Amino acid sequence: MKKWLIMLLLVSGLSCQAGTVSYTNSIASTLTDWTNSLPLAQFDPALGNLVSIQVSVTSDLATSLNVQNNSVSPSSGTAITQLKQYLSTGTYALFGGSPVLDYASPDFNYDIGGNDFIISGLLTSSASAAGNLVTDSATLADFTGTGYMNFTAYTFTRTFLSNLGGNTGASQTTTSDFTAVITYDFSAAPVPEPSILAFGGMGIAGLVMHRRFRKQAGFPANLLKRQVHLN
Repeated sequence: MKKWLIMLLLVSGLSCQAGTVSYTNSIASTLTDWTNSLPLAQFDPALGNLVSIQVSVTSDLATSLNVQNNSVSPSSGTAITQLKQYLSTGTYALFGGSPVLDYASPDFNYDIGGNDFIISGLLTSSASAAGNLVTDSATLADFTGTGYMNFTAYTFTRTFLSNLGGNTGASQTTTSDFTAVITYDFSAAPVPEPSILAFGGMGIAGLVMHRRFRKQAGFPANLLKRQVHLN
């Protein structure tokens, strides 16, 4: 009975530790449009059991706009650079759709004469997004290991004009970067509470002393059993 009591205390004192680990990979600021590989580290099974996966992405752009009026009439309006960024994840539902980021530079307002042009200063902007929380067992299994999951990131850039007068067009020179962070939530193997370990150790020591006392007293084993039963 005492043995079972000690085992019960030890088991009830086990605590499951939850944890989170994240890995980051980035593509440096590069002249658009670009396509680059983006490997993301798998979850190391030595840490425990994978529970969920989430990928978040961030990006910065820097653009310079060149607006040209090819008419003798003056022209005025607004120009922007739009940037779309994609992360190709195959069959894995890490994001709800594509692109994962779709954002634009600040507005560049212009007012130019006939047959003239204007160049904006450097315009900067940034964006971020968090993907789906993925928990399906097939995806969790694929992302578990000691290697990498190979994905591809790529961009698409274009210019928009809102123009009055003249015959105006625009071009842009843009650079952008891209960063992905993959976050794994996991449950670690159960760990005994320190206080329970100490208590369990005291109980085991008590059992050892009890056995020694019984042997030294010379009580018959069957008498001891009857006494325990009667009590």
